[in-house]
Amino acid sequence: MEQSNNHPPQPVTAEQVHAEFERLLRDRNHMGVRNLLGDVLFQPRNPFQKVRRQPTKWLVALGGVLLLGLLIAYQFHWQ
Repeated sequence: MEQSNNHPPQPVTAEQVHAEFERLLRDRNHMGVRNLLGDVLFQPRNPFQKVRRQPTKWLVALGGVLLLGLLIAYQFHWQ
């Protein structure tokens, strides 16, 4: 392929490089601690549907046991 551009490349400033890196990092929405926790605590995501994910069964069970324990402790506190 033949290049039709006879101009030498222009120098790039540090600000331009920094701005490009920031743009590239912002585009990486599939990475990060928030998404890791979401993948662990909620059902697997479907990239073709933008619906809210349901919590996993073990998270619901653990939350129920924790809530029951807190209610029992609260009840014994008032007796």
